[in-house]
Amino acid sequence: MSFGQTVPARKRVTGAVFALVVNVILWIVIPYYLGAFLVKFVPDIPLGVPSFVYEFGMLFIVLDVGAALFQGMAVSLPFVCGAALLSAVYLWFVTNGGSLQVTTSGITVGLDFRLLLYIFIVPSLWAALRAPMSYLIWRRARAKIVPQAPGSSATPA
Repeated sequence: MSFGQTVPARKRVTGAVFALVVNVILWIVIPYYLGAFLVKFVPDIPLGVPSFVYEFGMLFIVLDVGAALFQGMAVSLPFVCGAALLSAVYLWFVTNGGSLQVTTSGITVGLDFRLLLYIFIVPSLWAALRAPMSYLIWRRARAKIVPQAPGSSATPA
């Protein structure tokens, strides 16, 4: 994240439109069709419920588009943190907390991969912590910079 840089409005709006298109594809279109396919094998998968896909998809879209619109500003922090936390929650719900039951040809197999799920969730949680930490570090570094008076020379004599 880069704070304090003035990002032109045109670039932010273009980034927001790009984020909108990519997020509609990634969080609504693909999960909808993937859920429609997987519901045959994993009957209790949340991706098989269209309202689950639409609700989470809209949340991802709002957070990512908001982060793109406010790029370079402190206002983008809640959007970035929210998207990171939402991805952790989404992963948890989609995998039923790391416990899935796959049914095919009348045979049911239970899969328990909670430890692996925790490992996959850690990067999302780190991203949610990294954004405010980087902002605080930037603010602290900015406060330590002492402005010089006009006309004074910075080089020692």
